[in-house]
Amino acid sequence: MYYSRDLMCVRHCNQTIFSYDILPQCPLCTKSLGENLDSIPITLPCPFVRASQYPCSIVLRPSVGDFLSSFQNQTNLHIGLTSSNGTIVEFDANGLTKIPPKSNTPTDDWGQCLVIARVPEPWYDRWDEVLEMISCDPTWKKEMYQEDTHNCYAFVLSFLSALEYGEFYNFCHDKLSFSKQIIASKTQSAAEYITIHRKLQTRNYFIEEQG
Repeated sequence: MYYSRDLMCVRHCNQTIFSYDILPQCPLCTKSLGENLDSIPITLPCPFVRASQYPCSIVLRPSVGDFLSSFQNQTNLHIGLTSSNGTIVEFDANGLTKIPPKSNTPTDDWGQCLVIARVPEPWYDRWDEVLEMISCDPTWKKEMYQEDTHNCYAFVLSFLSALEYGEFYNFCHDKLSFSKQIIASKTQSAAEYITIHRKLQTRNYFIEEQG
C-alpha cells in the first residue's frame, strides 16, 4: 500500500499536539489554534515512498507486511537498490530479482519503503554500471542464498563496496557498521512517525507526553 500523508504539529498549552488535519481549536483549552501558539506550526513529512520514484537509492522495507500497519521493533527488514530508471533490484530466497518501474502498482511490496540514502546525479552512470555488473555475478543466484549470511544485506554491501562512493564505502564492510551509521537514524525517525500514525487511527489528534 502506498501511503503519503504528512503530520501537522502545533504547540499550545505547553503541549505538543499532532494531527493529520488542521484542528480548529485546542483540544485542551478549546481556544482557537490561531491564538497564542507556543511556536510556529510545522509539518512532519511522511517518510514512506514508492521505491521506483527514487533513482539510484538504497531502499528498505519490512520483509513481511508494511511499516504503517504491521512493523514492530523486532521485524526483519529487507533492503534493496534502485537503478537510474527506477528499476528495483533485490536479492532474497528467490535469487536476484529486477522489478521494472512500470510493473509497480499501489499495492506492490516496495510501495511503502524508506529511502536510506541516494547518490547525486553525476554518479548515476557509475551506479548503473556497477549494479549491472553485480547483477550478472553468479554469486547472487537463487541457490546461493543463505538467510543469515548471504542475503539482501550481503548483496547491497557487496554493491556498495564495488561502487566505492565515499559516504557509503566507509561503512559497507560489515552489516553492523552499515546499520548503525546509515540505517539507524532513518528507522528511528520512521518509528516516531509510525507511533503517532497509529495513535491517530482512533482519534483526530494526539498529545505527546512530556518526558
